[in-house]
Amino acid sequence: MEIKISEDNSDYMYNFIENIIKECGPRMPCSPQEAKSAELIKNEFEKVCDSTYIESFTCHPRAFIGYIKVMVVMMFISFLSYFTTTLHLTLQVEQFFMGISFALNLGAFLIIWNEFFNYREFIDPFFKKKESQNVIGVFESKNEVKNILIFSGHHDSALHFNLLTHLKIGYAIIVILGLLILIIWMVTSTILFIISIIGFKIAELLIFQILVIILFIIGVPVLIGLWFFVSFGEKANKVPGAVDNLSAVAIVLGMGKYLKLNPSIKPENTEIRLISFGCEEAGLRGSYRYVEEHFEELKTKNAICINMDGIHSLSRISIIDYEPTTRTKHSEEVVKILTQSAKGLGMSVAPFSLGGGSFSEKLIGQVTGGTDATSFSKAGLKAATIVAMDLKQMLKFYHQPTDTPDKIEKGVLERVLKLCIASIDNSKIES
Repeated sequence: MEIKISEDNSDYMYNFIENIIKECGPRMPCSPQEAKSAELIKNEFEKVCDSTYIESFTCHPRAFIGYIKVMVVMMFISFLSYFTTTLHLTLQVEQFFMGISFALNLGAFLIIWNEFFNYREFIDPFFKKKESQNVIGVFESKNEVKNILIFSGHHDSALHFNLLTHLKIGYAIIVILGLLILIIWMVTSTILFIISIIGFKIAELLIFQILVIILFIIGVPVLIGLWFFVSFGEKANKVPGAVDNLSAVAIVLGMGKYLKLNPSIKPENTEIRLISFGCEEAGLRGSYRYVEEHFEELKTKNAICINMDGIHSLSRISIIDYEPTTRTKHSEEVVKILTQSAKGLGMSVAPFSLGGGSFSEKLIGQVTGGTDATSFSKAGLKAATIVAMDLKQMLKFYHQPTDTPDKIEKGVLERVLKLCIASIDNSKIES
């Protein structure tokens, strides 16, 4: 199958990325810059789509990363509460302080389990509510709509990850160490709390004192590092987000230009939607809101979402069929559509778990977070994500001020666009 991307369309995609960064700059979730980029994307959709609109929504954008500072405070106080029990106080006072220590550890675990490993809005109401936008462009069907085909990316950029800038691979070490300390300390505090309730004096348990002191010595630098994970307020708004994720939005817009010039490739009874989500970097809030708002329609009309994220490496184009952080398995049908499309184009593209296939990639994949396809798959809708990430290269710019247009290898946007175009034809077989 031969698909030609015109030089005009190719230049358009790369120029779009540069123009958004020039016009808007970094676009952290719910920022004025994110809103401005949404308007500019809407303007581009209007040039090619049958209809275009913005769906505004509200969320608490700083809760998703802000929970880290909350956890750091809780864990630090939990250690101090434990050390209070070693001062040879009365049993009742020991029980009180050990109860505080246990409760704080349990709270910290519940926060990270819900906020990060399940992307639930667990402590979000404690953070300020703000407004964001999803931008939708529609190629309507002339006949009854029986199928909906979605191509998506996100236009917000990440908060600056200070640890990545200064530590590189040490970022993953700090994060994983933090998780291990939390788990070990939670188990230990649970045992100690039960022991104190039974009636034993914690101050007399030397082996536990030694264990907690070791955890504390290792934990202090880790907790300090996590406290500075991101900066407060506008100081965190430093990431241009060329690769993550204007690269995907550019391809979505390139799809719009191609469909405008080649309307015959649109399947019958199929509506094609081009979507740029807001607040992906705030816990996929934009795509979750979209799925919640349109769930019945998407379910009854056999919706398929082909999402894109982090497109920069020509040699690393892959299809994400599983996301370890949220334990999300994507649609086998969509993965099949994309693999068949790649095969027809003569492209070497294979399904992967998010993060990669090697041991180190799998380990880092446990803490990489999720993509907007998760919002669809978690709701039982058909979705998968196309990525083109070179993990070693991405450590140099991922969620950092160095995520600039020069990090996108020439030709990768065109190749992924071809894959998306080919998937339109293959989706007819599955619909």
